[in-house]
Amino acid sequence: MGKFLKFLLAGILLLAVLAGIVVFRTISAHKPVQTSDVTPAELIDLDANVVAANLARAVQFKTVTTQKREDTDWQIFLGFQAWLLETYPNFYAAVASEQVVDYAQLNVWQGSDPSLAPIVFLAHQDVVPASEEKGIGWDYPPFDGVIADGFIYGRGTIDDKGSLIGLLEAADRLAASGFKPKRTLMFGFGHDEEVAGSGAKAIAELLKTRGVAPYAVIDEGGAILSGMPGVNSPLALIGVAEKGYLTLVLTAKARGGHSSTPPPYTAIGALSKAIVAIESHPFESGLDAVSTAMLKATSADQDFMSRMAIANLWLFKPLVEKKMRGTDSMNAVLGTTIAPTIIEAGFKENALPREAVAHVNFRLHSRDSVESVTEHVRKVINDPNVEIGLSGNIGSEPSPISQIGSGPYLWLEDVVRQTFPETIVTPNTVVGGTDSRYFAIITDDIYRFAPYALTPADLARFHGLNERMSVETFAKAVQVYYLMLEKAGE
Repeated sequence: MGKFLKFLLAGILLLAVLAGIVVFRTISAHKPVQTSDVTPAELIDLDANVVAANLARAVQFKTVTTQKREDTDWQIFLGFQAWLLETYPNFYAAVASEQVVDYAQLNVWQGSDPSLAPIVFLAHQDVVPASEEKGIGWDYPPFDGVIADGFIYGRGTIDDKGSLIGLLEAADRLAASGFKPKRTLMFGFGHDEEVAGSGAKAIAELLKTRGVAPYAVIDEGGAILSGMPGVNSPLALIGVAEKGYLTLVLTAKARGGHSSTPPPYTAIGALSKAIVAIESHPFESGLDAVSTAMLKATSADQDFMSRMAIANLWLFKPLVEKKMRGTDSMNAVLGTTIAPTIIEAGFKENALPREAVAHVNFRLHSRDSVESVTEHVRKVINDPNVEIGLSGNIGSEPSPISQIGSGPYLWLEDVVRQTFPETIVTPNTVVGGTDSRYFAIITDDIYRFAPYALTPADLARFHGLNERMSVETFAKAVQVYYLMLEKAGE
């Protein structure tokens, strides 16, 4: 009994010490910068209706790219660029502008100090298609550029003509003020981000041949989001990493024939088993440096139990990861995702197809690669009759992770806190693809952020019905871009 009491007391003491450590770490957890610690920036005056009208006009240029290059109307892109030249004369007078692979555009605003590495700002001209049939669900036709109820409606208002026009509105005003940058500012406007990104890729390769090593690259991908689950304050999500992209084409082949005498091995059956095998063998998933930093940045704004778990990941990490996996958007940042998107097979209900094809899309976490994912798929399918190929020979590796809390990150963080002082700034992994992925050949410091104040409901609209941008939100974005460019040039 004496030994039992000693063990019991030792256990109680150990639990007390453990509880003390947990509570202490929770109480002393990092808190975000308070509003009183930040001096708000003095923003430029502008007419919100004027900049909104220009974004609305940009929407009217139907710069839609399609999977088949020959189906895209490239003349519209040239007309759009002619309009940009006419609308933003101060900007184009200040930069050296050149066309890259026909429709992409590189604009260089030369700085006075060649020792300073340039900053590259990216935006793309193209948009995804939008059905223009009546009754499909659009409040206003997607390419009419209608301004109503305080919003600019139309395809591309968020993705990505908002960034393109926002940058040009700001840069044109900055050039008109007589500003002369010390640091060179570059503006790369790709033409096919929505299908391949060949324009941005060509710009990046061109800069590499010229020996350009940017201080930072800034692109779309992050924004300021309100109404995020479990967090009271708006979050400024700065994308310091981007998932890779890969689509594998699975082709199952078998003997065809009449459906009345089917063989034990069929093309559709084999393809179905292959897809099930892939989904049944998910990739490694869990917190990494970026997602951990994001949790810690937001912890002080969450309830006590969440703060306790985040402050003590050494103890509660499995529980935190389990909770994150319960939400599709959070689960996506933890690992490589698997998404079967296209199946093609058969032509008649009583005939067995000799071939069945499926496209499976993967968004690659930084711990994986195109090669490792392909090999994983080949291994789990384990069927020599199922061919595995790369869709369109397009695949991109996960991006390097940019600096967090140092270097260019601090410059962006400073701009955000001066212009959105109630906001928590946090690093983030962008789960979609952007043009910036091609610039990893010239810099590791790539940041994906546009100064839009959005809600989850707004995000659901881009690439979907009734994409729109608030007039007030867009005007504020132009003001923030102006400050961003001014600080970059200094």
